[in-house]
Amino acid sequence: MDYHDLLARLGEGSAHPGGFSATLQLLDTLSIPTGVHVLEIGCGTGRTACHLAKQGCRVTAVDLHRHMLDKAVRRARKERVDVRFIQADVAALPLPDNRVDVVFIESVTIFTPWRMALSEYMRVLKPGGLLVDREMVLSGRKTDLMSRRLKRFYGIRTLATVAAWKKRLRACGFSQVEVKEQSRTMGKWGVDHDPLREMDMNWLEDENVQRMSRTNDRLLLKYGKRLGYAVFTAKVPAEPGPK
Repeated sequence: MDYHDLLARLGEGSAHPGGFSATLQLLDTLSIPTGVHVLEIGCGTGRTACHLAKQGCRVTAVDLHRHMLDKAVRRARKERVDVRFIQADVAALPLPDNRVDVVFIESVTIFTPWRMALSEYMRVLKPGGLLVDREMVLSGRKTDLMSRRLKRFYGIRTLATVAAWKKRLRACGFSQVEVKEQSRTMGKWGVDHDPLREMDMNWLEDENVQRMSRTNDRLLLKYGKRLGYAVFTAKVPAEPGPK
């Protein structure tokens, strides 16, 4: 069992800085129009995808973890919303080019080969399309030991500063790269009641789960002051008009 298995078993629907309340606040500031096609990358148990669908968006949601997607499908049925869920790797999205209006991501790209992920986001977005990505960022000194420990436990593949992320987005062809929100700390998760959360209760007493929980606490205590987060927005350049 790895960290993502743990989140799936516990039914965590918003495992990112600020939790679901931060997601709602972000979506309020974005004011995504009704009817646009939104692709959520790393949808987990489908909480955000279902919310977007209820707001009138056409939603496609992908995740690599089968157990997460099973819970997402059941959530959508209970909420009576139409979401297209796909099991897929972000580095090889099973969507045609220029298909979606918005790619929405929260705490996913850091777990991927970032060049391939950003290229895929670019590919599936329409000209003029919007990328929104909330990611953990480096806000203090990084050491090799820190990187190894975070990679081994969480699966984090890239840990970079805000400036480095902006440079990466531009290098992959995105324009109008902006930092919508930024924090030098991970912040605190408030009380987050999810009435449709499916938690595998028998796992709570599992020795592996308890051990992983203690490891998570130790890592956050040791490295938390060097980690923050940022919300990036960027656009796919629009197609040139006729001459």
